[in-house]
Amino acid sequence: MLNIRLLGRRVVRALALPVAAAAGIAACLPAQTVALEKTDLGCLALNIYHEARGETRQGQIAVAAVTLNRVRDARFPASVCAVVWQPRQFSWTHTLRSYFPTDMKAWKRAMKIAEASLASDVVAEYDNLLFYHSKQVRPLWSRELRFVARVGSHLFYSS
Repeated sequence: MLNIRLLGRRVVRALALPVAAAAGIAACLPAQTVALEKTDLGCLALNIYHEARGETRQGQIAVAAVTLNRVRDARFPASVCAVVWQPRQFSWTHTLRSYFPTDMKAWKRAMKIAEASLASDVVAEYDNLLFYHSKQVRPLWSRELRFVARVGSHLFYSS
């Protein structure tokens, strides 16, 4: 069961960025968008940043696709933030002490990819992806799914 109150606190904490970071974020969004008013954009960008900031653009797009594919799948919550903050789905949401981006170049790139993903400006080759993990681990759940692709250091699956 999803605890909405806890989810809300986590989202607010994650999006309450320091002034310097907020200025950096505002610089990478269109003029009509103020910082992180679009919570879907903020949650998706945070997920891309923490899960795939060291990956290529394609790797980051694939992570964004998994997040958005889950929003469209009835087995998962129906909003980006609810998918990102669903317990034990993305490692950074329960292991980091601070969710604040510290690498502004990587954060800007994550914001651009999140924005393009939400606008459906990215390739559709990742439409069937719902799960992924780092190539350094092999979770038990991966044996029950259909392997689809390796993109950078992540292995992607469909159900």
